[in-house]
Amino acid sequence: ALKDIGDKFGKIFGGGGSDNNGGGRGGAMGATAIAGIVVIAIVIWGLLGFYQIDAKEKALVLRLGKFHEIVGDGLHWNPPLIDAITRVRVTEERQYQTRGQMLTQDENIVELPLTVHYNIKSVKDFVLNVKAPEYSLRHATDSALRHVVGSSGLDEVVSTGREQLSVDVKERLQTYLDSYGAGIKVVKVNILEAKPPSAVKAAYDDVIKAREDRERVINEAQAYANGIVPEARGRAKRVIEEAKGYQARVVADAEGE
Repeated sequence: ALKDIGDKFGKIFGGGGSDNNGGGRGGAMGATAIAGIVVIAIVIWGLLGFYQIDAKEKALVLRLGKFHEIVGDGLHWNPPLIDAITRVRVTEERQYQTRGQMLTQDENIVELPLTVHYNIKSVKDFVLNVKAPEYSLRHATDSALRHVVGSSGLDEVVSTGREQLSVDVKERLQTYLDSYGAGIKVVKVNILEAKPPSAVKAAYDDVIKAREDRERVINEAQAYANGIVPEARGRAKRVIEEAKGYQARVVADAEGE
């Protein structure tokens, strides 16, 4: 086949068939050169189709723009210019941090930093379903966080309910991503210490100090009560027992008389 192609190109570029020896030799040389170029081009085209996928990656193959297959680690070959290869690192745990100001259920403003850890659970969905899946992940995180914080009081956000807050944000965020078909799995959400905005930090510190003073006074009162109440109960019991003894003695004396 290559020889026939070379002969045809030789007749085109060789300058006029084989009517004389010079023209025949020129056509043969031209055909040989064209055939060599074609062979070299085919070899280069074939070599460009080899690629290596490492153990941490998977590759999505598009054939003429349509999904063809997912390939794992190892050496692979796909026809260049026909197949497009997209590599995705699927085993590594990715993360990003965000911070935002939001309103709690009891109308307090807090600044809440958090870290989201995630990985890729579906290469096909991650590459094809959403144009920018990690950008969508950030917006979905903001939405989930504001929804959960907006349904919680200030005490839950800053102290007692922070662990449960992380769980609720993770579940809601995963629900959003599944509805998008983003191919992302949320591993965990770490919510760091909530802080007030700088403009109201002084007032916020006063509130925290007042809350701590209240807890201190309550604890002191409870400790005082724990010391006084048992002692008072002991005295009351002793008085009751003395009264019962006096009663018994008087009754006995009366009966004897």
